Amino acid sequence: MGLNSDQRDATGLAFVLGQMQADSPFGNKRLRALKFYTKNEKAELLNEFHNIGQILASIKTSDEIWAEARRVLMRFKDITNSLVKLEGSYLHEIELFELKGFMLSLGKLKEAFLNTKISLIDIEFIDMEDALDILDPDKKRIAPFYLSEQYTKELWDIRNEKSRLEELLRTQTDKAELEKLNVMRGEIVAREEATETTVKKDLSEKLRVFLPLFRKNIDAIGKLDFTIQKALLAKAHGATCPDIEGEAVVFNDMINPAVEDVLKRNGKSFTPVSITLGAGTTLLTGANMGGKSVAIKTAVLNVCLCHMGFFVFAKKAVMPIFDGVYMISEDLQSISDGLSTFGAEIVRLNDIVKEAECKHLFIALDEFARGTNPKEGALIVRAVSKYLNTKNSVSIITTHYDNVASEEFGLYQVAGLRSLDFEKLPARIAAGVDGIDLIAQQMDYRLLPVKGTSEPPQDAINICRLLGTERGVLEAIEREYSAQV
Repeated sequence: MGLNSDQRDATGLAFVLGQMQADSPFGNKRLRALKFYTKNEKAELLNEFHNIGQILASIKTSDEIWAEARRVLMRFKDITNSLVKLEGSYLHEIELFELKGFMLSLGKLKEAFLNTKISLIDIEFIDMEDALDILDPDKKRIAPFYLSEQYTKELWDIRNEKSRLEELLRTQTDKAELEKLNVMRGEIVAREEATETTVKKDLSEKLRVFLPLFRKNIDAIGKLDFTIQKALLAKAHGATCPDIEGEAVVFNDMINPAVEDVLKRNGKSFTPVSITLGAGTTLLTGANMGGKSVAIKTAVLNVCLCHMGFFVFAKKAVMPIFDGVYMISEDLQSISDGLSTFGAEIVRLNDIVKEAECKHLFIALDEFARGTNPKEGALIVRAVSKYLNTKNSVSIITTHYDNVASEEFGLYQVAGLRSLDFEKLPARIAAGVDGIDLIAQQMDYRLLPVKGTSEPPQDAINICRLLGTERGVLEAIEREYSAQV
């Protein structure tokens, strides 16, 4: 996934992942080690979707059962280091206590999971009662653990003798006898410690054979926890399972939770975006402030989420499995290395083109060549669009340049301000209507498929009017526009 950290922020991916907090340490490890599923892992990806769907449907009808499962998940401690130590050494009491607690919680989790009555693929909990009996021979199945005398008669005898000596020490007043008893107690304590070490080594040796089971159960716990979090995320945003088929990318009413969150806090709503991106190049045109960048970043976000095994934020989504997802936007780290914006874009494009020669990619170029003059910029965008159109990839390019569209490309335009009655605009502005509010009310962010030679709408001048550009400047802009038209 070829997104830098700034682009993960800009697309909303960081926001989405930041909403997730697994309940167990094993789930959090999976959350921190997200993977990008490849074509060779299609079956694994489909299994992930199956599991999310099963849990999501169950949560909607049996929320309390899953709440109990999550409460159990919260009890788990990370025993990974103890297991590593167990491979070649012996464990101390606190580590044995943690292993016992792990197995007790595992039993509770198995019970809670059975109550859900669902079947998940590749998530199975293995019984560890035999291992638990080693640390809980009385089968009381309670959390406390200590090296009790029942592990060996020698330990029983030693502790009885220690208790006898300590009782004598409490009642003895003769200094010589006290000294003698203290020496004897020191010797018995040393024997006790040596015997306890022997017991810990014996218990560790018996537990060592169960290491594979510990690790398989940890893997299952992590998978279950992470999948629950994915299902909860899907429930919170109405996400759906994508269909993995064909060559085109299709989104019906997709949203971007990061942008939606900002809009909600400002009393506004997100306009869902629908688009179909066939093989080759699709252009997305429209004036600045029209939502082109939001649309392309929302598409990138949802393509990435699909390839990471998440449901996507759309009413319907269809796409193939890509070899990689790449984006060129204003968030290029190369700028900090001394390159201009345009130079950084070209360096990044070179890397992507090399990949596209032999791989099936999803490529997003947001206002590519924005850092050069409009005439050259339009020429470069047109050339890059034609070049990418010949590759075995799906490319989407946003631009506000003229003379880029062609019948050979797919083409969408942001609806923009086309529904605004510009004849009534001066009166509304004179009446004191705020231009920014008017743009927010009238800007239509839907994407409309248009013919391949249609030019971008000329909304920039109208935006200048709405934003109250100083009259002399606005008149100069209008004269220049009229002279060209």
